[in-house]
Amino acid sequence: MDTRTLFQTISQKMRADFKASAQVKHPGSKGTIRENYLRNFLDNGRLPTKYGVGTGEVVGRVRDTSGQCDVIVYDRLNGVTLLYDETVQVFPVDCIYGIIEVKSALSKPEFLDALEKIKVLKEMAPRGTFARPVGGGFNMVHSRPCPFGIVFAYSLAGNSLDSLLENLREWERETPPALWPNYMCVLEVGVIYHCGKPFETCLDSDQINTGAWPFAIPHREDSLFQFYCALHDMCAHMNLGPVELRDYYNPSVRIGKYVVNGYVEVEMVKDGVAGRKVRPTEATIKKVVEWCSAHGRMRYGDLLRKRFGSLPLSMDNAPVLNSEVFLYNPDNLPGLDEIGPNSTTVENAPTSARTCLLNAWQLEIDGRHYVIAMQGFTETDFEEVEAP
Repeated sequence: MDTRTLFQTISQKMRADFKASAQVKHPGSKGTIRENYLRNFLDNGRLPTKYGVGTGEVVGRVRDTSGQCDVIVYDRLNGVTLLYDETVQVFPVDCIYGIIEVKSALSKPEFLDALEKIKVLKEMAPRGTFARPVGGGFNMVHSRPCPFGIVFAYSLAGNSLDSLLENLREWERETPPALWPNYMCVLEVGVIYHCGKPFETCLDSDQINTGAWPFAIPHREDSLFQFYCALHDMCAHMNLGPVELRDYYNPSVRIGKYVVNGYVEVEMVKDGVAGRKVRPTEATIKKVVEWCSAHGRMRYGDLLRKRFGSLPLSMDNAPVLNSEVFLYNPDNLPGLDEIGPNSTTVENAPTSARTCLLNAWQLEIDGRHYVIAMQGFTETDFEEVEAP
């Protein structure tokens, strides 16, 4: 039996199992059974051992979550699960290759629902680079890949592959290419994926850009084999890099369009008593960023001297002193030693020392470091943090 015939037989078996599951009356149980058919197909030795297949949620570095994902393909060898149960798992986004949203009948609303879930996942993808040793004392620098998003359906819902293609084109007109799906398959009907330059198949996320366009092929009984090949190849082309769990201990927070890291949430003190927990509003972050952009950066060593009058012990030649930071100081507050000749500590300083640059907030905003003088902020610059 050749490979193509083998997969046609498997496809027919999956189709028969799908029809048999219609006897289950509870919609949730029926959906779980159908998701299990696909997970079992993939996890039955058809993917290399390093690729695990699970279900559950994916969490990001910005206190975000994907919500429930039907099938999650993750790094079984070097990845971790933050929560593991036989039926539900939680994975950090660093260690997943991608997700597959499974639909029984792919109507337009169900299709759009799957696309939005893929969009949410791709928005969570960690950016930046990582290095791997290649021998001889050298490292190779790689960009972190964006996870893939696939839609897999057992049937259509009174529509056609061409109508799904139009639905996809309409949705993609309002969505950046970095958030587009990688592949769509309707069992024994056909597949949809993106093409780029002549004869170029764009499966990997970094290949899908404004020059790519969606393309439908009615592979019919070969659709499952095409889906399996595409999934395998997407995984094989991805180099995930290390899982950096420290980023999940104190994750960043998304405030409007900004990603903010550090001690973002603080307790508001009123009449000497700490009360509700608050964080800066998007308008506050915007005010800080725009003021700092207009006034430029400064060396971190110069900032320390300005704030404390001298460098901390053992930091005279530290490389970090040459890094650049932004100082938000619209009131031109003085540093500690500018207040008076005897003001070398907070305890010994006059009252004005408490409105100097010692009272500053250190945050990372969109990957840039800011030291923010707190004098002049009011309650209106903060918003209450909702309880988890």
